[in-house]
Amino acid sequence: MTATPFDQLSSPADPTDGNEGLARLLEGLGFRLRWACEGLSEADCAAEPVDGAWSIGEQLAHLTALVRWGRRALEDGSAGWSGNVEDNRHPLAYVEILEDLSATIELLRSTPKALSAAELTAGSPDHVFSAGYLVNGPWADALHHVGQITLLRKILGRPAPAAQPFLGQPPSAG
Repeated sequence: MTATPFDQLSSPADPTDGNEGLARLLEGLGFRLRWACEGLSEADCAAEPVDGAWSIGEQLAHLTALVRWGRRALEDGSAGWSGNVEDNRHPLAYVEILEDLSATIELLRSTPKALSAAELTAGSPDHVFSAGYLVNGPWADALHHVGQITLLRKILGRPAPAAQPFLGQPPSAG
């Protein structure tokens, strides 16, 4: 088992305090991704169990791009969609995604003004969107794709370990 900052979640802070509600949402995303990917194999990442659907590896490549897009917007003040990455499609790809997610959460907490200054561009430099689009754009889409990984694992007959996302608790050891 690979240890990550998202193995379990601490008790939530006040979600009405600054960016803490968004940070907690991203922690929940990290926790769900972490346990959705526990025990993945190369074969799992390559399998296309549903015709026309992305493989788990392709889902991970898309998640990498989504999380990096949000992180870059907070770090640099503006970030454009660069498309899916090509190289993060393997069983431990989620660790890299969680590192980017952890850095994004740290930015939200340490530099609250970064969120209000962040902009996203998509399609062309003329399509500029405010930070609010981070939530219904890349971050909501990331949650969607974690759900797809979970479903694809079930279809493959290799379901993810049963963590307790509401409580932020890892799967029981028994």
